[in-house]
Amino acid sequence: MKIEKLHYFESVARNKNFTKAAKECHIAQPAISHHIQNLEEELGTELFIRNSRNVSLTPQGEIFYKEVVKILKAYEDAVMKTKFSSMYSKGKLTIGMYGFSSLNILDPAVSALKSKYPNVDIIFDRCQDAYYADYLLSGKYDIILAYVSQTLELPENIGSKLVRSCPFGIMLPKDHELAEKDTVTMNDIVHAKEDVYVLDTHISYMKKHTDIPHSRIKSEDDMELLLITGSINKAIIFTTRHEADEFRNASMTFREVSDSVITANQGIYYLKNHNNWVLTQLLNNL
Repeated sequence: MKIEKLHYFESVARNKNFTKAAKECHIAQPAISHHIQNLEEELGTELFIRNSRNVSLTPQGEIFYKEVVKILKAYEDAVMKTKFSSMYSKGKLTIGMYGFSSLNILDPAVSALKSKYPNVDIIFDRCQDAYYADYLLSGKYDIILAYVSQTLELPENIGSKLVRSCPFGIMLPKDHELAEKDTVTMNDIVHAKEDVYVLDTHISYMKKHTDIPHSRIKSEDDMELLLITGSINKAIIFTTRHEADEFRNASMTFREVSDSVITANQGIYYLKNHNNWVLTQLLNNL
């Protein structure tokens, strides 16, 4: 049984008229009647009740029609997926990273994308500053992976998507007195003597919403650099447990801050009116 016969049958059943179905299928009316007759002979039952003007389905025709609709839908989906896979099997996605030392939040989405489209090129690069809009508008990056700032303002055509949110804790030297506690408080940090290191995307919020003296608050634009600089200076470093686990400094330890005023909102920025199919697929995977 050829798929064309099913198309002809579906059209006749939906239009309730051989002439209308013939026009819709771009075939002569006698030809479509002949195909339907052959189909009925093949199935060994009548599918239509015929009269001078219109046709209607027999009980057997009703059953067959419901199944044919499913078959044709599955066939069309298969054709579209095959064409899509062929058309878009090649592509490129450039991801800019700002403030991250780890890409683990994107691993599941990127792995799923590469598994489905193995010929796609995915390029990672570190942003040198936080001018997200300029990078995206210029086409340097398709998306930017960054810590989302509570105070950052972007143009309307820049979209964002939160991927993971987790509380900030602190890393500090193992011999620091606060390391003896299971958890620390913001008041503990305020009264400590050491400098406090934080990402530059959070420094304004930190200065505005904590009582830590501004002279003690230092910043870096990259989490890896923040961890390295902070550990060398034996400072208190605001970071996440994920980043601390990646850093693995034997002389430092991680502690949760029970009343932390900032949250690590990790996400991506992208152009809303982009035309990169690879980016669309990645966004769907997140």
